[in-house]
Amino acid sequence: MICHIKTILAVLDLSQQDIADAVDVNRNTITSLSRNKSVPNLQLAFDIVDFFNSQAAAKDLAVRWTVEDVWERSKRT
Repeated sequence: MICHIKTILAVLDLSQQDIADAVDVNRNTITSLSRNKSVPNLQLAFDIVDFFNSQAAAKDLAVRWTVEDVWERSKRT
């Protein structure tokens, strides 16, 4: 999997701590996810995407992410 958390954080001008606080996990969990060291359970993935989308809406950004946008499956060859 390829994680796009860092890219989305830059677009939204947010920190890993902002996500961690919003979804009630440790910042180290978000760091691990963004570095592709771990993958989230389904609930956490949806919580993160919901947070990103609410922040985008609050900033009047015309973007809406899905779980598949944030965690892109790498193709096997």
